[in-house]
Amino acid sequence: MPFTDNIIISRTIEDAWRDALWCVVRNGHDYKIEYGSYVGQIRRQLEHVAIIINEPWVRPLAPISLPGGLPLPTSEEKIERYFAEYIMSEEKEETEDYTYGQAIAPQVPKIIEILNRSKGNSNQACISVSDWNSINLKDPQCLRLVDFKVVRGKLNMSLFFRSWDCFAGLPENLGGLQMLKEYLLIHLNFPVQDGKIIAYSSGLHIYEMYFPIVDMLNVDKIGELRP
Repeated sequence: MPFTDNIIISRTIEDAWRDALWCVVRNGHDYKIEYGSYVGQIRRQLEHVAIIINEPWVRPLAPISLPGGLPLPTSEEKIERYFAEYIMSEEKEETEDYTYGQAIAPQVPKIIEILNRSKGNSNQACISVSDWNSINLKDPQCLRLVDFKVVRGKLNMSLFFRSWDCFAGLPENLGGLQMLKEYLLIHLNFPVQDGKIIAYSSGLHIYEMYFPIVDMLNVDKIGELRP
């Protein structure tokens, strides 16, 4: 079976996106959403997944093309705006419960300080994206943890998503977070190179509204794999 134990090893972010879609189609289970986003829709979801991207810095960060002229889930411009406005800015719109930047941006200077002070020899460069009150939000944060470690001279970034939209969310999330890693690298004062992204989720999924598009991208079809 492809992607044994839902472990995906890819070269680039686009490769990881396409591999992840196939993995969800092939190994996921279906259920009807009763609470949370898109109540009433079917999700096809993995109970757990690990995605290792060996060269996440490769450009373009966004997917290049889809068959039949289908709209892409994101673009280089959208990823850059996502990084600037949603990861590195603490501002939020009145209609938003939160942005990741409210948690991430204030912690970035300390992360840089920890990595520089330790020359990368520390396990404390870890950003928590939620707090004890997140459970009370209408739609709590999907991204919960952003961890940085220097391993063999390279800066790796590990992520945990409690829930993760594979089609529309994954490529923009990973592109923006890769830009965050590159921002850190610019501010580190010791020899270190760009490294891997290692992403975990206990709920990587495809929403029912994307099933027709995803079926066009994969040899395996969602409907054909249902019991």
